[in-house]
Amino acid sequence: MANDLTTLEQMIDPEVMGEMILAQLPKAIKFGAIAPIDDTLSGRPGDTITVPRWKYIGDAQDVAEGAAIDYEQLTNSTDTFTVKKAGKGVQLTDEAVLSGYGDPVGEATRQITMAIAAKLDNDTVATAAKSRLTLASADFTKLDFIDDIEAAFIDDTSDNNFEGDDGSAQGVIYMNPKDVNKVRKAAALDWERASQLGDSILSTGVFGGVLGWQFIRSRKIPVGSAAVAKAGAMKTYLKRAVQAEKDRDIDHKLTKFNADMHYGVAIYDDTKLLVIKPFTYDDGTVIDQNVTSVENTSVRKSNKTKTATSGSGTGTTTNGGTTSGSGDGK
Repeated sequence: MANDLTTLEQMIDPEVMGEMILAQLPKAIKFGAIAPIDDTLSGRPGDTITVPRWKYIGDAQDVAEGAAIDYEQLTNSTDTFTVKKAGKGVQLTDEAVLSGYGDPVGEATRQITMAIAAKLDNDTVATAAKSRLTLASADFTKLDFIDDIEAAFIDDTSDNNFEGDDGSAQGVIYMNPKDVNKVRKAAALDWERASQLGDSILSTGVFGGVLGWQFIRSRKIPVGSAAVAKAGAMKTYLKRAVQAEKDRDIDHKLTKFNADMHYGVAIYDDTKLLVIKPFTYDDGTVIDQNVTSVENTSVRKSNKTKTATSGSGTGTTTNGGTTSGSGDGK
């Protein structure tokens, strides 16, 4: 007769549970809109990614008839971002799994999903709180605070903030539920419910919107504060997606199950992020390298030049060749 025993090994499958967690995670993450996942590092060696930063060459100038057009040097710098690991686990006794009361395996999967999602959200809030752009305070009982937000973005003097970079675009505002209620009352008939936003909705969890901005409620944001983000403000760099593992403790007859994720939340474009009434969120982890501009000095700059001598004339040689200079062959 075949061995038809149902074993604990069959009931707790880490591969299946890992896939379930990965499938449920996007819906569980409330701050996904502010820091979407970037998997550039996934499957590649190293735990750091280097991102180029191109500087604006300035607006075009009028050119008189017969006059030469001015040329600007195209320059760039680099930013580096890194990752860390976060995880959670549970221990299930054989009696708990086999008792028939509830679904301990399913509940373990659900709660580990919630734990990882909450950690991602905590790190996102803590990182967003390090925004370079801030407003000291705002009165959420009046819609004038939206004008103040847009003025702060427009008046930003950063070299990376220029007119053509979608500077007038709106985004998402994360607020405490109490403050969102104030905004909704102030907007009155101009308030758009999430169901009215249709295809323009930017994220799951949007409560409503007004004047082009969409609001998401979160108790992680203190009353009186807000995190304002446009598309591209932040990223979550993913090194390795959720990996689930299990192991047996034969002495105590229980199964250990855990899951972890390698990622790093970062401020990608500080011209698109703003915090009202700055705050510190202690439940999240901030990677200092991911909130400040850290140059990768090992990257060769494309605008470096070296002096060369040719015949009786002089000129400058770049990586691509030699430019003309003064000399007899002119």
